[in-house]
Amino acid sequence: MLHLSEAEMLGLWKLLLHLKPDRRDCIVERDDGVSLDDWLLGQIDLWYAHLLATAPVEWLPVEDVASALSPSADAQGVVTVAVPERCVRPVEWLLAGWQAPVSAFIQPGTAAEQAEQNVWTRSGKCRPAAVDYGDRLVLYSLDAGDAPVVTRARCVVRPADGTYVFHREALATVEDLEIPFRRVQ
Repeated sequence: MLHLSEAEMLGLWKLLLHLKPDRRDCIVERDDGVSLDDWLLGQIDLWYAHLLATAPVEWLPVEDVASALSPSADAQGVVTVAVPERCVRPVEWLLAGWQAPVSAFIQPGTAAEQAEQNVWTRSGKCRPAAVDYGDRLVLYSLDAGDAPVVTRARCVVRPADGTYVFHREALATVEDLEIPFRRVQ
């Protein structure tokens, strides 16, 4: 895994996009142009956000955030958990009392979500389920009256220190981007 600061990431992108090494054998001045560094940093942020949301989990930083959660359960054993802002997407969740973790998450607005909302068709401790609403997960389910304790909450996370953490293989996707002023070799 690579762990790069913003400056290191900017330098790497310039190298990958053939914008480095800088030309030093001429002088060009403009006062109406776009700041290349600022533009590239915007592209880097977009690329990294997309990478965190869609790339294989093995390429990305994953943390267990269970200790930072405050789950609540309703009278029917349905557990709701607010997801920390750093979490981009869930990977694997487990409640105390479940017989297996959840690693495939249901999207809102699907038939599977509708089935979970019905007390007769919802999942239970033997084959649990989770609906991902982005800022919260709804976990199905516990026995009524059981305390909701999240024992595992592995998520793809955006590093808190502002660095870029990813597997080297992800760099191949940078060259696929449409960059309007890429230098031709």
